[in-house]
Amino acid sequence: MDGNKDDALKCFKIGKQALESGDRTRAIKFLTKARRLDPTLSLDDLLSTVENDHSTFQTASPTPNSRSGASSPKHSDQPSIRCRASTIESNSSSSSVSYTEKEVAVVREIRRKKNYYEILGLEKSCTVDDVRKAYRKLSLKVHPDKNKAPGAEEAFKAVSKAFQCLSDEESRKKYGLSGEDESVFEGRATRTRGHHHHPHSFYEGDVDAEEIFRNFFFGGMAPATTNFGGFSFGHGVGARQGGGEHGSGGFNVRALIQLLPVLLVLLLNFLPSSQPVYSLSRSYPYEHLFITPQGVNYYVKSSKFDEDYPINSPERTSIEVRVEREYFSILRQNCRLEMQRRQWGYIHETPYCDMLRKFNSVN
Repeated sequence: MDGNKDDALKCFKIGKQALESGDRTRAIKFLTKARRLDPTLSLDDLLSTVENDHSTFQTASPTPNSRSGASSPKHSDQPSIRCRASTIESNSSSSSVSYTEKEVAVVREIRRKKNYYEILGLEKSCTVDDVRKAYRKLSLKVHPDKNKAPGAEEAFKAVSKAFQCLSDEESRKKYGLSGEDESVFEGRATRTRGHHHHPHSFYEGDVDAEEIFRNFFFGGMAPATTNFGGFSFGHGVGARQGGGEHGSGGFNVRALIQLLPVLLVLLLNFLPSSQPVYSLSRSYPYEHLFITPQGVNYYVKSSKFDEDYPINSPERTSIEVRVEREYFSILRQNCRLEMQRRQWGYIHETPYCDMLRKFNSVN
């Protein structure tokens, strides 16, 4: 859809140029095509005016006087036609504009400056923390995803280059000693990347501003007081000595924190189940019936219970003793409740007490 709008604007411009040059046939052709590609363009009035003028011009007598008479309305109508064309073009352009004058001003101000300190709006005595704060503020203002003004991408790259240089103590010293000339970094770029020597290659062709932005805001960036150890710009600038272990350690801690939920789920899957082996009532997944030597029913989950806990084995005996104790405890508790309700006259029969007496007689 956006491609059609772009083509429509191109056809509109061609038609406007043809109209200004007096080629009305060509103007009608391209204006009609522009309207077909983008029906939202308000071209009906303009086309009607051009077509009416074109018809008048064709039906006029070819005598010199007639030509003179025909050419007169042509020239008299020309300013109004141009005015309408300019209005349509202005409306079409304004509808596609998605940036403000303030955004344009920020981009122009950054692109106008060449000195890294000026780009970030800092003094030469600034700290690394000041550099990081300035980068945080400016990068959000000129990031191409947010700022659609012309030149925003170049401004974003300039801010990233300035931050990359001034946030690293070694690069910052070289930048100051060289009279703030980027060419001092040519040797560094050649050594770290192994590419052929090319002026400004480290800062022009090899800077990945998006990667710097992602690592700064979403993790992987070494602390401000150290070099960029464990962090690579572009396609693999090597980690610096002295800060590599610290930067790498910081990255690993962040990665570990992000993986903790996954590790926790995996750990829970391998922990032994806290569910009991048996249940005195049948319910999913306790569906396999077994009976203790004292005649108490209990249910287990596995159909291979006899294989896992053979009869007369210490494990099986322990389970069935627990079953009978739990069963006896339940009967005794319910019997006490029955006796109380019987004393108050609520009930006359005591089935749990009868079952308790039967269980005691068996034991």
